[in-house]
Amino acid sequence: MKLFAWNEIQTLGDLERLRLMLDSMPDEALMRTLECRLGKGRDADPVRAI
Repeated sequence: MKLFAWNEIQTLGDLERLRLMLDSMPDEALMRTLECRLGKGRDADPVRAI
């Protein structure tokens, strides 16, 4: 049993494949680290929005 068929992924455009990859990557630890490093400095551009 497969999670998905390659031909379904292959027919997607580059941006759609990128979105699938980014959505599947665990990033909470990275976001927390970046937010801590941002500290109390400039918060005009929150890390999660970038």
